[in-house]
Formats: sequence, structure tokens, C-alpha cells
Amino acid sequence: MKIALIELISPIHNVDFINDSLEGFVNELSDNFYLDHYRIQDINEIKKEKYDLILNFVKTGGTENIFKENFKKLPKPYYFLTTSLNNSLPAALEMLSYVRNRNEKGRIFHGDRNILLDDLKKFAKINKVKNKISNSKLGVIGEPSDWLIASEVNYAEVKNKWGLELIDIDLDKVYEVYDDVNEDKVEEIANEFLFSADEVIENDKEDTKEAVKVYLALKKIVEKYKLDALTIRCFDIVEKLNTTGCLALSFLNDEGIVAGCEGDIPSAFTMLFSKYLADEETFMANPYKIDAKNNYVKFAHCTVPTNICTNYISRSHFETGIGVGIQGIIPEGPATVLKIGGKNLDNLFAVEGSIDANLNSPHACRTQIEVGFDEKDLVADYFFKNPIGNHHIIIPGKYKNLIKDFFKNITIAPKIY
Repeated sequence: MKIALIELISPIHNVDFINDSLEGFVNELSDNFYLDHYRIQDINEIKKEKYDLILNFVKTGGTENIFKENFKKLPKPYYFLTTSLNNSLPAALEMLSYVRNRNEKGRIFHGDRNILLDDLKKFAKINKVKNKISNSKLGVIGEPSDWLIASEVNYAEVKNKWGLELIDIDLDKVYEVYDDVNEDKVEEIANEFLFSADEVIENDKEDTKEAVKVYLALKKIVEKYKLDALTIRCFDIVEKLNTTGCLALSFLNDEGIVAGCEGDIPSAFTMLFSKYLADEETFMANPYKIDAKNNYVKFAHCTVPTNICTNYISRSHFETGIGVGIQGIIPEGPATVLKIGGKNLDNLFAVEGSIDANLNSPHACRTQIEVGFDEKDLVADYFFKNPIGNHHIIIPGKYKNLIKDFFKNITIAPKIY
């Protein structure tokens, strides 16, 4: 990870002596990060997008007024790197108090070597994710599905809070390129998918080829609009093209292009956030059975990235019985259930648990898992009283603490459940 150090040193100190005293400390940082050093007078030269973290390196005391004079020019949040030498920490405490008095965010990095390095790595990760989101484009292909009555967002506020660009794209753009895809490529991809499936149940090769054409059409849309993520009003595709988008979304997610169903912007954003934070593909799903007494939820959907599955079965789409749905087998083990929602994407639900079973009910979408939660009574408190929509995102692995650290240390102030 790449860090910029803005050096704060009092002019009354001997610079060579101070630098010699800090040589071991700086060398330890250099062993773990790529460092660039800047003098405080050179802060305008810093290209913020180059760095995962920018730190005000408080080398000595007596630097408080130097910080104050440059306060408005320095990057936010205000992060201070300190040592136990040369009155570094007392100066940083005064600076952070100054920051807080102006209702700005900041924090001090100080302490034992291992704890300090872990904190720096975590916060570098947080800033890297925030920067990636602010440089991303999410395509909204068609409007959100009619039943998503609580999932609308304010585009301007999302841009203001997150830097994310939401781009409306008419579904006709997909239809225009659907029949203009390479048929040889369609054949090749369909054969590969069917060959790798454990079983093919309700559909056949022709169904698969039609679904592959949706994938190739969406790839053209992604390339044309330079999208990092998309969500699509997929049930309209069923009516217009007599096929489904489930296979296309699975393929796109496997390739690292975040793709969500039903025009659900908050869920697609949650998937994008999860991808950047955890570097994992995720499973977007509906809760279809909730057991508050035993603290578990059964989730299901007809698409899943095959990358997170040990194996999969080619099925039809559950509600319509046509096209291609995927019944993926997701490994049991630790998981995080996440949802970011609200009109400004500033509501958060994050909880850890475990994927305890893969299921096969004939009355739910094709990929089905049971997730047990670690926190007692959480199911009733959240799902029955304060849900953030119906779709939720399941990430393999445990990420709740990192997620909450992210929200606590960026300028967005979410409602956290």
C-alpha cells in the first residue's frame, strides 16, 4: 500500500538530529508500505489519488501553529502519525482537538509497533475503498423493479456523499445489441457453462445460448459506458426476450464487474462496496424464511457468481420457469450479511454469522443457503423491526469490524443497525 507522509517539524529543532532519531521508526514503515515524503510547504504537489493513506507525520512538538496555518489545505480526514519522541504525541493531541472543535474527522496513530502497523494497514484499506468508490460508475439499466418501493435513491446526494456516478441507461440499449453478438462466441460460452455444470435440469443448450446473448449484450453496454457495476430491470427482459439475465449477471460478477438484479441500486452499491472492501464476489439474495427463535435466516436467489461456489446446477428461472437460473453450492463457513440503503445510501446493517447449509426447496429461488447469526435476538430486532429493503448481500468471510470502522472513519455518518 502507498502512503504519503506530510512532515511537521518545528524550526527550532535540529532537523538532522530529529531525522536520525526517527530513522528506525521510518525504516519499519518502509518495510511495510511504499512511502513518499513531503514537506508541509509542498502539500499542493500531492496527487491525492495516488495514495491509499495520507498522514500528517508529527515529528516534533511546537508544530501546532504550522498545522493550523495549513489546515484548510490538508487532506481530510486529518490523520496524525506520532511517536514517543520529541513531544510528537502532545502536539498531535492539540491538533486533533483543533480538528474536532471544527466538526471535522481525524485520529491519531500511535503505539506498539504491531498495533500501529495493523491500524495503518486497516485505514489504508478504508481510504483505498473510498477512493475506488468515488471513481466508479454504476449503470442503472431500466428503472428499479416496481416492487422495490423502499429502494429509491437520490442520485445527487449519492454523488455528494460517495463520489459514485449513477448512470441511467435505457433497456432498449440492451435490446439493440442482443441480436448483434458473435454467434460463435455464444456457442463457445454455452458449451463451457454446460460442460462445467454438475447437472442440467429444466433447460437445454438453446435456452443457455439465449441467456449467453444477454451476457454478451451487457458486456457491450459495460464497455460503451465504462461501467464498474450495473443493476438491471431483469424481469422486463423475460417479457421482451423470453430469457433471463441470471446467467449474464453471474458471468459478469465472476469477471469482477459487479452486477445486480431488479434495478436495485442500494443492493448493487452494497455489492460494489463489498467487492472493493473484501475483494470477494458476493451473493445477492432475498430472505425467504426467518427463524427468530433460533436466530437464522434462509436466503435465496436465481443467480450467484460461480466463483464462490464449489459446483453448480443449471436450472430454469424460479418464478417464470424459463431461461437459465443457477443453483450454486456455496461452501459452508464464516459469512457477513450486509446491506447499505436509504435514499442517500447512508443506512447500514452488518452482521457476522455462518453459512450452515445449502438447501433445495422447490418453493424458493434456485441458490439457497441457511445463515446462522452470532448475535442473539438480532433476527427479530433487525428483520422484523428495522429492515433495509428485502435484498441482502452475503460475503464469504468475517468483515463486520472492518465495515463499521470504514463508516466510523469516513465523512459519511450512517444510521448503523
